[in-house]
Amino acid sequence: MATEPDDNPRIWSIGDLNRRASLAVVRDFRGQVWTAGELTRLDERRGNRWLELVERGGGRDGRDAHLEAFCSATKWQRLERKLAEAGVALRPGQRLKLLGCLDVGDRGKLSLTVDDLDVAALVGERVRARQVLVQRLVDDDLFDANRRIVIPPLPLRIGLVTSGGSDGHRDLVRQLDNSGFAFCVTLRSIQVEGPAAPRALRAALSTFGPAEIDVAVIVRGGGAKASLDVFDMPMVAHAIATASVPVWTGIGHTGDRTVADEVSHRCFATPTAVGQGLVATVTAAWADLTRALALIARMVDARLVSATIQVAGQRRAVSTLARSQLALREQIHARTSADLRRSAVRCLDSRAGQLTNAAHTIRASGGAELRNAHRRLSGLALDTAGAARRRCIDSSDEVAATAEGATAAVAQALRQAAVPIGQAGTMLKRSRLDRLLDEQDIAVSGAARRVDREVRRRLAADDARATAQRAVLEAYDPRRQLARGWTLTHTPDGRLLRSAAELTDGDALVTTFADGAAESTVTRVARHDEENAAP
Repeated sequence: MATEPDDNPRIWSIGDLNRRASLAVVRDFRGQVWTAGELTRLDERRGNRWLELVERGGGRDGRDAHLEAFCSATKWQRLERKLAEAGVALRPGQRLKLLGCLDVGDRGKLSLTVDDLDVAALVGERVRARQVLVQRLVDDDLFDANRRIVIPPLPLRIGLVTSGGSDGHRDLVRQLDNSGFAFCVTLRSIQVEGPAAPRALRAALSTFGPAEIDVAVIVRGGGAKASLDVFDMPMVAHAIATASVPVWTGIGHTGDRTVADEVSHRCFATPTAVGQGLVATVTAAWADLTRALALIARMVDARLVSATIQVAGQRRAVSTLARSQLALREQIHARTSADLRRSAVRCLDSRAGQLTNAAHTIRASGGAELRNAHRRLSGLALDTAGAARRRCIDSSDEVAATAEGATAAVAQALRQAAVPIGQAGTMLKRSRLDRLLDEQDIAVSGAARRVDREVRRRLAADDARATAQRAVLEAYDPRRQLARGWTLTHTPDGRLLRSAAELTDGDALVTTFADGAAESTVTRVARHDEENAAP
């Protein structure tokens, strides 16, 4: 049932409603109140700060509950000093405990005028966040991942991540320049403080690899203690832990260790200390290298001395061996020369004997011819005398004629016999004899060469014919046929079978293959003409 409207209802102005609501809030929340929430926004205007807190799921119907807060510039300076002394910086995501007075403004919004904040709670929250981050890195096997990377023996290529031109940059470079070593510094200039610093640090580290640098260095040249919160951020810690090169840090605060320091390869208190550490590492490596080179030099000298001694010994051995070989060769040459001399003497003696025999032969043949001529003359003279005596008996006239004829015949016979005798004498001369012997030697040598060539030719022809016959025999070799797949069948006593007509049922057979033999028994004999005749 509807209520009857009042004829003269009171109408509240918006200002009155806001003031009444403000009075109600002041009456119910007398004085200052503590409230807590997650910081989602922090703005600055003319030194004043506007904050927004949220309680997740704390509103009606499970929605988030929001509260705006205001802090004047004067109060904020006092709070900033407290935060700096504690080393804490405000950033979205932190849980804050604020003290202040509630009020409803002209826009009808509830707000909190901040008078103080609980720094101890922030410090505890920071410690708890660090513990959670460290434990997460340990669980993911990233806490000491960067320390497991082996640093090069001479880390001269340095990747520097810092604010270019800052005190930390100058301190580090000064240490490297004064060392006398050839350090090569690649600078990635970024802001190492503020909300954008974590992403900038991660991006800078991602540009370095083992092909470009040996060590990455992150330094910070001083500043408020609260600005160290950047190096406790999960993004920065994860970037250092997963870097592909060793990362050294010099954050710039003595006694303070951030999560970045915990996960780095090495951490130092200041940029100067980082530079001194790099110089000390290179100095130690250089000393090791110098000692190694000295040791190598000593080893090389020792090896050279040993090699010199060995070479001298080998030279002496080779010299001795060479002398012995030369002496042996000289002995062999002497024996060979003696053998050649003896052989030459024997050959000369043999040729001299041959020449003597030839001379005797020629002389014997010339004497025989002379004796034969004398015998012929004597016989002719006897015949002539007999004829003369017979003629003298017949006729005295004929005696004179016969005597004259005989005398003429004897003179002619003597003249004829004198020609071969002169020729034989001429042939017996020394020069003629030597020329005949040389011609005979040349003829014999030529005949020997012709005989040798003929013998070689006939041997080559015989060898070619033998090779051809051997190839023919190998082609018809039964073993070659067996290797091609043919077989030989014979009886147990060795008789070779060439026709099926030689077989009867029950005969024992031996079949020879290329790799063995098999025995079998004939069960049936079928000839080709019978098979062709079968229907």
